[in-house]
Amino acid sequence: MAATDITTSTTTPEAWRDSLLKQLQGRQGAMRKCDAYYRGEHNMAFSTAQYRQVFGTLFSHFADNWCDLVVDASAERLRVEGFRFAEDVEADDAAWEIWQRNKMNAEADMAHTDAIKLGCTYVLVGADDGGAATMQVEPADKAIVALDPAQGRHRLAGLRSWRDEFDVEHCALYLPGEVYWWRREGNEQTARWEADVGSGTNPLGVVPLIPLANAPTLSDRLGRSDIERVIPLQNAINKLCADMIVASEFAAYPQRWATGIEIPVNPETGEKMTPNFLGGADRVWGVEAEGARFGNFAIADLSPYVKAIEMCIQHIAAQTRTPPHYLLGSMGAFPSGESLKATETGLVAKVKRKQLSFGEGWEEAMRLAFAVEGDTKRAETVAIETIWANPESRIVAETVDAAVKLASIGVPRPALWEYVGASPQQVARWRVEGQPEPTPALKETVTAAVTPQQAEQITRGEEPTGPPPGAPTLPPAKAAAVKPPPTGGSSAR
Repeated sequence: MAATDITTSTTTPEAWRDSLLKQLQGRQGAMRKCDAYYRGEHNMAFSTAQYRQVFGTLFSHFADNWCDLVVDASAERLRVEGFRFAEDVEADDAAWEIWQRNKMNAEADMAHTDAIKLGCTYVLVGADDGGAATMQVEPADKAIVALDPAQGRHRLAGLRSWRDEFDVEHCALYLPGEVYWWRREGNEQTARWEADVGSGTNPLGVVPLIPLANAPTLSDRLGRSDIERVIPLQNAINKLCADMIVASEFAAYPQRWATGIEIPVNPETGEKMTPNFLGGADRVWGVEAEGARFGNFAIADLSPYVKAIEMCIQHIAAQTRTPPHYLLGSMGAFPSGESLKATETGLVAKVKRKQLSFGEGWEEAMRLAFAVEGDTKRAETVAIETIWANPESRIVAETVDAAVKLASIGVPRPALWEYVGASPQQVARWRVEGQPEPTPALKETVTAAVTPQQAEQITRGEEPTGPPPGAPTLPPAKAAAVKPPPTGGSSAR
């Protein structure tokens, strides 16, 4: 799925446009094939000319589809939960606000699925009319980028092409310094591209079309589809299933035979008539010939087909590192506990590898989004981390028990919450909800009041009169006996 880099001599926008459009058109066939196999639209393969002559298009639309399961097994474990900058302990609220504003929870899920299915998807970063950052996912059949042969990660140009609701074709070219828009109507062979509204400078200084590559390599940095290696085995499964259906139609029921009997002849046509030997609970077969014999052929055993199909499914599981219990539960008991972890080790490792490549794309997109909004500090921060949900299948009781043991050695509580699978948003909410309720000072003072009058005064915000709050109360008789100390000079006389 990699875009072939054009030479540096083709520097005009029109040359970039024509070259990238040609490359985009050249990979449409491979992408349509992978997409069709994901949807279960398969062509019958490995069938001979005689087989097609006999059965024609009887099985042309039959498919026992396993491709979508291979893709979804990885995609459903890829969930972005936030972004963390530099030395920050918690997830960045501003980044999550941009993510939520662009509805990226759902968009990212579709982007991951399409990238695994087709090999790559793209994220376009721009600005809306109000200057706020926008993030838009672009499918691989409508977008492409050209990479620098000398610097594999550096993008020289990016292009999007699509048709609107009036069947007018549009094209947008993104260069590090400029953006060009064109449109054309009519036949692709005769119509000419015309400049369209939207062309101008690119203030970001880089191509804002960012690839999300699935399983990239040094020779193919734009990734490859996970379905490509499954297609031959998928075709074999479809052929075996079709053969099993044919066998069940013609040889899966007992075929009877009879010898030594005289078959009646139709007196009008002279043709032999079909013997009237029908089975039933109230029927008896009988003939006058003494040497007549009856019997039946053994029915066809379909279990060899089933075993062959299971073998192909096991090969799919091994080659794609999909847990066997995802594909065929009857192969054995469903795993649990440590056996579940063991069977999903390959899938978890594959998903974590995808998180690395997808995460780099999301992180660059987030930096460009902050650049659009003028946040220079975050836009220039290199140390940014994509926070992913844990892809492992975990038993809650075992996870919590492990967290309790980690707490005993001093692991802080927020780290334990993240360990048990809480998202950054849940951790922030638990921080607030877990704080102890402050005791109002007013309530303490009212409780310590000596008399109801003092309590009422304190409630009104007035200074209490009489004994100080908290002083022990005295019975009325003792209170009357207590005299205040002498004041002034009258007591001296």
